[in-house]
Amino acid sequence: MAGPAASEVRELLRIADFRNLLLSRLVSNLGNGITPIALSFAVLDLPGANAKSLSIVNGAHMVSLVVFMLVGGVVADRFGRCRTVGGTDILGSAIVGVGALLIITGNATVPLLAANGFLLGVLHAMWQPAYRGVIPQIVPRERLQAANAMNGVVANLTYVAGAALAGILVATVGSGWAIMVDAASFLVAGVMVWRLRRLDSVAEREAGASMLADLHTGWSEFVSRRWMVITVVCLSLFFLSFEAFLAVIAPVQMKEALGGASDMAVMMAGWGTGGLLGMILAIRLRPSRPMLAAWAVMPAHAVWMLGVAVPLGVPLLFVLAVVSGACIDLTFTFWGTVLQTHVPEDVVSRVGSFDALGVALLGPVGLLVAGPLTDSFGASSTGVMAAALALAAGVAPLVSRGVRGVERRD
Repeated sequence: MAGPAASEVRELLRIADFRNLLLSRLVSNLGNGITPIALSFAVLDLPGANAKSLSIVNGAHMVSLVVFMLVGGVVADRFGRCRTVGGTDILGSAIVGVGALLIITGNATVPLLAANGFLLGVLHAMWQPAYRGVIPQIVPRERLQAANAMNGVVANLTYVAGAALAGILVATVGSGWAIMVDAASFLVAGVMVWRLRRLDSVAEREAGASMLADLHTGWSEFVSRRWMVITVVCLSLFFLSFEAFLAVIAPVQMKEALGGASDMAVMMAGWGTGGLLGMILAIRLRPSRPMLAAWAVMPAHAVWMLGVAVPLGVPLLFVLAVVSGACIDLTFTFWGTVLQTHVPEDVVSRVGSFDALGVALLGPVGLLVAGPLTDSFGASSTGVMAAALALAAGVAPLVSRGVRGVERRD
């Protein structure tokens, strides 16, 4: 990395609060890389469990995420984004720890893990729109894309480490202890962000407006931008298939046709590696039409999904996962920066909650139908169907002149 990009990185790292935020992401995403793999195989190892069981556990998390997402945006803008991010991480540590103990002690069941996931989804619904609004409170507007990209670099670097560690931990000490590492990472990260709560005074709003009025303001800002609505609708359709792929189809295919948790860990480490590469590219790239660039790379995910459905060998799946990881992080860096720069700062978390809600809205549907479809038609056939939907949703926004024409703002 050289020239302006390196200079921008150095300037950002001089901001103490931004360094603290990056360190919190490093800690938390180590655990985030472990849990998806560890939980999937913990569920599949339960007596009588199948793909439908995975759908129930993961679907419960997504349902609560969708139901409470709008509330999360209002909470963040009313009570402070750093308080919301730090507080939900600290509470999340306790919930993840309970789930880990259920598995460790042999008391885990599909309903108990689903209930645990539902509670964690409520907290995630508060965390996600709040976190999107934290970075603009810390860094100058002209450095937002670089800051988003650096945040992604750190997140993906530790996700790679977490995914690689997951395979080792599941094979040696078991899924429960692997998930307990995630619980510890939640706690440490939450305390670190909680220490930034003094920044919330900058963004807090005057009292008086009702929560419904706050939601109406966010909704008005959201629907006034047609290109934003199109983006969110198509992302929702994409994640209907992609969530099903990551949480149900891929783990089942790995267990039945390939090498199980270890091969899944290798592939997901590739996805995290790709995300790291994507974030490094995002620090340097400044497309004049960021939404055109964001959507142009989306078909790569369908290729990876199809590769798992075939299935290809693990080395090829690793390569496809790297490409997919790079592309999805480029997309979300460009999209996140556009949202932060095209929406007034005082309502960005509320508008972000409508974005997050829309993106997550159909995820539970994908998760809930993926299990029965996989049990009925097999992981391979279900994977092909998911890949076809992901491809269609990924190219559809390119038809819209409004999406293609969104210009970069600094």
